[in-house]
This record gives sequence, C-alpha cells and structure tokens, in this order.
Amino acid sequence: MNLAAALARAFGPVVADGSDPRAVAGVLAWLLPPRRTPVALRRRAAQVAERDGGRPAEVLAAVVGAPDPALGDTLVDLAHRWRTLGVRVAVVGDPAYPARLAAGWPLLDAPALLAWRGTLPAARPTVAVVGARRATGYGTGIAAWLAEAASGAGVSVVSGGALGVDAAAHAAALEGPGATTVVLGCGHGIVYPRPHARAGGLFDRIVEHGGALVSELLPWQPPIPAHVRARNRVVAGLADAVVVVEGGERSGSLLTAGVAVERGLPVLAVPGDVRAPGSSAPHRLLSEGAAPCTGPADLLAAVGGAPTGDALAPAGQVPVDDGGLPPEVRAVLVAAWPRPVPLELLARRSRQPTGLLLAAVTRARVCGVLAEGPDGLRLRRAPTPEVRARLDSTTPGENAGRHGDPSGMPEERG
Repeated sequence: MNLAAALARAFGPVVADGSDPRAVAGVLAWLLPPRRTPVALRRRAAQVAERDGGRPAEVLAAVVGAPDPALGDTLVDLAHRWRTLGVRVAVVGDPAYPARLAAGWPLLDAPALLAWRGTLPAARPTVAVVGARRATGYGTGIAAWLAEAASGAGVSVVSGGALGVDAAAHAAALEGPGATTVVLGCGHGIVYPRPHARAGGLFDRIVEHGGALVSELLPWQPPIPAHVRARNRVVAGLADAVVVVEGGERSGSLLTAGVAVERGLPVLAVPGDVRAPGSSAPHRLLSEGAAPCTGPADLLAAVGGAPTGDALAPAGQVPVDDGGLPPEVRAVLVAAWPRPVPLELLARRSRQPTGLLLAAVTRARVCGVLAEGPDGLRLRRAPTPEVRARLDSTTPGENAGRHGDPSGMPEERG
C-alpha cells in the first residue's frame, strides 16, 4: 500500500466530515519535527498569503507540501491514537473548523489544525470567561454566576479548563442549555489538570453535556508554559466577547484580552477589591478602556444575548420561594455571596444540626435556589441590598460576614 493510501485509510475515521485526510496528514507531518509549532506554521502561512494570496487550503498546501515518507508510520500511529481517544480533527477552512476562529487566518492568529473531543459549539453567541487559577471565593462565585446566566440564555461559554475561575465557569455552564468548550494547554493524551481530566471528572461531564475539549497540540504534548500561553489566543478566537474575572499582574487572562482587542472583540472586566492581588488584571484592563462587568446583563449585552427568565435578572432577585432554607443558613449564604461556602463551614456558622442542614440543602438544590460547585454552596441569585440589610439586622454578627471572607475560602496570593 502506498503512503497516500495508507494515510487516507488511517485518517479517514479521524477527520471531520468534509475534511481531506491528506491535508490533515500534511499539516501534521509539517508539525512533527522538533521546534515546529502551530504558531510558526501560522506565521509562515501569513507570509505566503501576503505574497501569493489564496484560500486557506491553498495556502496550507503551499507551506506544508507532501508528507515525508519517512514519517508515514508515525502519522499512522498518531491517527490511531486520536481515534482511540475519540478525537476528531480538521484544518482551517474545513466545514467543521469553527468559522469564528478561522476568520482572518492566517493574518489573525489561529491554529492551522484543531483536534477536539465532543461537540464543537454551534453558531451561537459565545463568551470567554477567564481568570486566576488561585482564585478567591469571590472570583469563582462571580465566574459561576456569569457563566450560569450566560448558559441559561443559550450563550456558549469557553475557557481554559484550569483550576479556579475557568473551572467555576465551565461547571456552572453545565446548569443551562448553552454548551461549554475547554481549550486545552496540552494534547488530548495528557491527563491535565488531573482533577478535571481523570475519568468521570469535569471534562467528561462537559463532553456528556454536549460540550467539547479542543486542542491544537499533538496528543502527547505536555502543558508547558508556551503551550498554556498559546491556548489563550484560541480561547479568544472562539468567543464574541471576553470577560476577565480575576488575575494577577502577569495573568494569562491579559493575553486573552489582548487577542480579543486584536480581533475587535469587546473586553469586559469584573471590578474587585483594590487591595487584592487578583484584582490587578481586571483593574488594569478597566484603566485601559475595558467595559465593567457588574452582572449577567453586561455580559449578555456584549455578546448580543437576551435574558430569558428570572434566573438572568441583573444583580439578582432572590426568589420568593427560598427552597425551605432555614433563616440562619440563608444568612450565611447571603453574607458570603458570591463566594461559595463549604458545607462544613455552613454547618458551623449556621449552628444547624447536620441532618437538618443536609435535608434543607438538598431541597434547596432541587428547587433551584442553591448551586453546588467544587468550593461549596452558593445562592443562584444575588441577594438584593434590602435582603442583606434585613438579614444583618436580625442575625447574629458572626453570620453577617463583616470581618474577612465569610466563605472561609483562601484569598489569591499572586
């Protein structure tokens, strides 16, 4: 069997509908030698496009040429590995490659090849919610609030799959009909970050919910800093707007925002505590002209989404039905909002018997009053100032949260 036939047979089950297995194999063959990167391929393609013009397929063919026969076995093994992982592949310009990301290529930065597991987002409004790994409870709570509201309005949420803000946004997006997409900083064969990528973890739940895990990297490539930084441009390229929740002075979220500006996309930033290191990135963006994001209404306006239902009401209406939460429990959650509260801390602060608390929490979750994430429980709706004032006036000072972070969650240290 000649090389072309062998590659067509190997890549046929892996490439997306409408993609040419030979074109995919050609791009991969170009990327396999040492020191070849997706960014370098895009830069070379930009040179060819500026000189000769042409459609993406023609530009790619001019850059990569025919695969080296010496790489034939490696390419076949690569196709088999992706097939085992349940991954599909397309190159820029193919029908399955996201049109939003492909726009302007190769003059605008996007990967020539994209590999994904799950279902790529449909042509619907999409927002990137990004921020710190070592996020505060405030940061993860705000990210979850915004992402859940966006998903409830049918807006897709994209982020980087990291711990902290990214994970909070992805997990909250699963609560609504809008899908969520993870842009990996490594290949699909790498279990990273382990809490999310292990069997049954967040990534599996995202795929089961109709979302996707995407990567521009070969399956064995690790999450080295260069790969993690490069994925920020893909996060921005898949979005209609970028919201930065938290981040330090050198946060990768600033890179995502910078790419968004290059693409002419709206950039929003969540105001934070001026004393907190995690406020450096959003406050810098605000000083440079980013729009403030103070609630779901700001986010939805940026992507052209429309709120649907009381779950999306701006700075929140606490529902009349409180889900049967005891006043002491609600007081702790109101004082902590938007920070999540771990169950054990909630029991201690509210002084409720464990059995009664578990029953109340379960009932409130079923009623849609509470949301549960990896860091604890939070109210789905932002409490109004009137509710805060009423609870502060009737609840002992310990629950009012006037000293420190009432969630008990650690603050970001840079």
